[in-house]
Amino acid sequence: MQPNAEQTAILQAIHERHQFIAVNALAGTGKSTTVNFAVNGGPLQGKSVQYLVFNKKNADEAKEKLPGFVKVNTAHSLAWNGAHPAGGLVRNIYAERRVDRLYGTLKNWNDPRFLDFLRSMKDVRLTKAQSIFLVQDMITSFCQSADDRIQPYHLDESLKTQIAMKLERTGNGRFLTLTLNSAQEVANDIFQKMLDPGGNAPVTHDAYLKIWSMGKPVIPADHILFDEAQDASMPMMEGVLNQSHAQLVFIGDTHQSIYGWRGAVDAMQELKQRYPETRVLPLQSSYRFGQGVADAGNVFLTALYEREQTPVEFRAFLRGLGHYDSRVERGSETGMNRKPTAYLFRGNAALVTAALRGLDRGDKVYMAGDQAGEIADFLDACCKLYRQEFTPHPDLRFFDDFQELQRFTETREGQGLAFLVGMVATQHGMMQREIGLLRSTSFQSGADYTLSTMHRSKGLEFSHVMLDGGAQKPFEIDEETGERPVFSNVSPEVWRLLYVACTRAHETLYLNGLTNAMLANLDSLPQPVRAAIHGLDRYRLNAVPRADWETLEFPPVPEPRLIGVPFSEVNLIPSWVVQPPAGGHPLAGAQSPAGAQPPAGGIPPAGAQPLPAASLPVASPWPAANPLAADLRTAGHAGNDARSPAWPSVGKPAAASEWPAPAWKSGMSPG
Repeated sequence: MQPNAEQTAILQAIHERHQFIAVNALAGTGKSTTVNFAVNGGPLQGKSVQYLVFNKKNADEAKEKLPGFVKVNTAHSLAWNGAHPAGGLVRNIYAERRVDRLYGTLKNWNDPRFLDFLRSMKDVRLTKAQSIFLVQDMITSFCQSADDRIQPYHLDESLKTQIAMKLERTGNGRFLTLTLNSAQEVANDIFQKMLDPGGNAPVTHDAYLKIWSMGKPVIPADHILFDEAQDASMPMMEGVLNQSHAQLVFIGDTHQSIYGWRGAVDAMQELKQRYPETRVLPLQSSYRFGQGVADAGNVFLTALYEREQTPVEFRAFLRGLGHYDSRVERGSETGMNRKPTAYLFRGNAALVTAALRGLDRGDKVYMAGDQAGEIADFLDACCKLYRQEFTPHPDLRFFDDFQELQRFTETREGQGLAFLVGMVATQHGMMQREIGLLRSTSFQSGADYTLSTMHRSKGLEFSHVMLDGGAQKPFEIDEETGERPVFSNVSPEVWRLLYVACTRAHETLYLNGLTNAMLANLDSLPQPVRAAIHGLDRYRLNAVPRADWETLEFPPVPEPRLIGVPFSEVNLIPSWVVQPPAGGHPLAGAQSPAGAQPPAGGIPPAGAQPLPAASLPVASPWPAANPLAADLRTAGHAGNDARSPAWPSVGKPAAASEWPAPAWKSGMSPG
């Protein structure tokens, strides 16, 4: 297997010793394969390489696939085996003090300063448990930041609202600021005692990672590959960015940065901001799906770029090179042999409703990750609160009674819990049947279909995906005022999440009216976004559909044929493409106007002329790839195909004899 043109450019940049490289890898474009090329016969063969991955599962998989000279770690394991700022190894200092959570240890901790704080909190009617949870949450938030001290903003707004409501109810509302300041002071005191090598304060996993990063650690490697860099915590990122002695290669999809609400940052963009000389290179040829699904993903990438005015070098568009009969249906009517194998929801309300209805029908339902268990646990804890029983559930521990929880769900911070709390209220705390159904969901291998929120679907793949109608909520007209949503007011996180959801599909994506709602309701929708939406109807793929499957072992399928479909009479071409002469083909001969900047290395969304193969980021001494059009025209439909003349075949490398050996392979055995 040969690297494609995009992978070749990345390997060449590594070989040329660019110190800072950001690989902007879109969905399904072969990040792991690119890393494998680099260390197996590539420019990093036999070198000193540290590969940082997101979690232990990823680490175990990488260790099996990569050669032994590559050190594979999560950021936490790297910190655990690293140096403490005061000297010595983190693992030796904290071997007896490491805990998963602070609560259990702090509950029995006899530190005088901490005991004084607990006594003072009784005066404002905070229980011992609530006081500990308050401090614990402040420390947790701080440990995910780049700050040196705990500040008031390290308390989550939702939690702050809960505490304010509690103090107001007990007549202590005027003491809110004093209460939070006291918690902040004792939280800082606890963290300083965590830092002390000779202390006895408990230390969590996030705390020792934070402590390690504060010591400006040195990672003993000449080349550091940082995977999933778009979801790094601040301590992870700071720990890696300090490695001025090493070549830093950040790999991730900046457009899938959807966890900012829990402290994650996009290290890809941060690398470029700190080091302007960073080389940004795209991976945009996806083998997960064909061009149909790729174009749907490009709709939301285009919207994101227009909304954020994304720098040109971070703009990339998907090329669908998977051998699938990929189709996008703008409605919800399912086709033959294309029954959805996954349904993706914007939030928990619709997810739980669909799960319970399916389970009641006797469907074998699988809920991705442990979403079924998490929701069942919340409902169980909520029922306990309804019955005036104590619950330590993290979302409920600051409420003394169910009525207080109901009032919280009426606030902006608590509205996400409103549906589940409403279910408990409606059924008077008697939800044993529903909880039992949720706990009885099937394993994935035996399920009829999978249910998931869009957030939790990240990293997953399915044959046929249906988006729930709730995805249209940001684009709905206000029923009371009649006001239409405005494009500039739609949060970038909405576009990121929809991009993630659409790119989970291999063969069929059912948009369920989503793009229709965007066109009908969204004011000031930019022309490039409209063009991308209309482009979804430009062509169809003719191939025998694959049988349902949920595995990454892809059986061979017939090669699809691209068949042209007349473009819409309303010719909406993106702003970076010159309008063709009257009577001409809507795309033929379109060129970028003088001074216009098409996305670097990217294919514009539907409606725009693709870049010529010569402009792809192919570094010497590798040749530009041959056009994919040659394969497509053999299907006998080239005359109708608006796309084929200029689509480069970056996913179809030349025969081995045609590829000259790059400089970094001289004198090495074939990789």
